[in-house]
Amino acid sequence: MNEISKLELAGKLLSQRLRSALYAVTAGERATMTELRLRRGRYFSASLYGREYFITADGRLMNRPEDAVEVTDEDIDLAFKNAFRGSVHSFPREIAQGYITCEGGNRVGFCGTAVCAPQGGISSVKGISSVNIRIAREIKGCAAGIAERVFSDGAASLIIASPPCGGKTTMLRDLSRILSESYSVSLIDERGELAAVSEGKPCCDVGERTDVFSGYPKAEAVETAVRVMSPDIIICDEIGSSDDLRSLEYAVNSGSKIVCSCHASTYDELKKRPAAGKLIKQGIFDHAALLGKGSMCGRLKAFYDLKG
Repeated sequence: MNEISKLELAGKLLSQRLRSALYAVTAGERATMTELRLRRGRYFSASLYGREYFITADGRLMNRPEDAVEVTDEDIDLAFKNAFRGSVHSFPREIAQGYITCEGGNRVGFCGTAVCAPQGGISSVKGISSVNIRIAREIKGCAAGIAERVFSDGAASLIIASPPCGGKTTMLRDLSRILSESYSVSLIDERGELAAVSEGKPCCDVGERTDVFSGYPKAEAVETAVRVMSPDIIICDEIGSSDDLRSLEYAVNSGSKIVCSCHASTYDELKKRPAAGKLIKQGIFDHAALLGKGSMCGRLKAFYDLKG
């Protein structure tokens, strides 16, 4: 599934009015879009080339919103309803977490007014004010350079860091595809973005020797993978919790290598992250890779040999 077709899947979530404006944008610009944003009572926009632009009815991308298409209450309500396949109450976990993964691996995030449960935590969200449709990007070969650098001498553990929207998920997806040529891989796809599993089959190419754990809580999936799939390498996105830390320690102590990601703009910032920092201090990772943002999105910014 190419980038245009995934954008078309995202477009199906929109009202006809917003969809028409989106498809009035040139094909080349649409192909580089990473996000579509709807803000109630404000203006339709898209992110591409590392920046956010407002979209006019005739498909022009503008730095300022004055001539852009205004987002109505109906636009927000329809996009939200479509993301949940018309049955919002069937997805309580996704509602509480603030996002749902849709067809093709596109992720729809949203915010509004939180409804808190008596025992604590968010039980639901009402009065949706913003919807962000993140376009799943499948760029085969984007991880080839990192794969050659890290795995040329055998299986290894790697942590990839970048600011938000820096290409970590895209990189992990391609690493899964590449590494599965030589290793048994367990892909922990908690949010359904990496493999975009539909009826048990990945919509994205994550490799022939890759077993996908889709929708599992990350820590439980990692421990289950070790017990039932005996992976050479475990791949997961966005580590951070104490449960993540415990499960990854368990995996490494069981003989698996890990490839994971974390939000951080610099290596010093990465080392200060609770889970990632402790794993680095323990010597779990052989290498760390930093990706850039904007014009450097998905590109290697810095590389660290942690065993040297």
